[in-house]
Formats: sequence, C-alpha cells, structure tokens
Amino acid sequence: MHLPTLISDLAVILLAAGVITLLFKMIKQPVVLGYIIAGIIAGPALHLFKISNIENIRIWADIGVIFLLFSLGLDFSIKKLFNTGKTAFITAFTIVIGMMVMGYLTGKSLGWTHMNCLFLGAMLAMSSTTIIIKSFDDLGLRNQLFAGLVIGILIVEDLVAVILMVVL
Repeated sequence: MHLPTLISDLAVILLAAGVITLLFKMIKQPVVLGYIIAGIIAGPALHLFKISNIENIRIWADIGVIFLLFSLGLDFSIKKLFNTGKTAFITAFTIVIGMMVMGYLTGKSLGWTHMNCLFLGAMLAMSSTTIIIKSFDDLGLRNQLFAGLVIGILIVEDLVAVILMVVL
C-alpha cells in the first residue's frame, strides 16, 4: 500500500460523496441514499473516476464502518438500552426468531442445505442500525420517544447478530 495513492483515492471518494450529498440535499432526498449512489459512482463498477487501487476503497470503507459504529457506540449507552425496558428485548427477539424461521423455511423450500438455510435466516434477521439512525437524524426525529425504542430494538438485534455470526 502506497500512502499517496491511498490519499488520492480518498480525495476521489470524498469528492463524489460531497457532490452527491449536496445534490440530494437540494432535491430534498435522504442523504443516506446519496451516500449509496456516491459509493456506486466512486466504486469500480462504473469506472467514472480513476481509482488507483480497488483495495484502497475497501480500506476506506472499513475505516468508515469503524467510525460509524464507534460514533453509534458513543451515542448509545447501556442505561438507555435498559430504559427501553422489556419491550425492546421482546420485540428484537421476536423479530430475530421470526426472520430466522422465515429464512430457514424459504431456504428449505428452495432445496438448500440445513446450514445454508440457517445463514439465510441470520442474514434476514440483521438490521441496518446506522442507516435508520442517520435517517432519524436527517428527519429530525432522533429525540422522539419512539426513536429511542426503535434504536433500542436495533441495538439488541445487532447484539444477537454478533452472537449469530460467532455461532454460525
């Protein structure tokens, strides 16, 4: 890995993200959707920008996910999780179990192996906490009472997802 190419690739990624973010704010669309489109534009699929090394994109993506999850951890405490009460835990476990069963049955109906069915169920049971939190921020709903409950449910789902990944 050569540092100047890593930095120049970051500049391309940030340029694409900046332009798309401004565009999406102008047309009053969710910025998260703009980030996804910026990733497609800056990525290797369209070849619109000259990326010197595809591995650099993976490195920056990993760093971005680390910072995103770290900021989520800074903002949400165990005390907040317990304040949501049993509702978050019961709802999260109901969703996870329901999605695991649906994924398993879908896999079995397609003739998949037992393990593949379990992986499908686990994938369906995982949520995108960071996307929902960013959407709440963009819509100004983050401090609403229901948002705390939704975020609590998502955190519990993420904890279960980590356990599922380790077990499977």
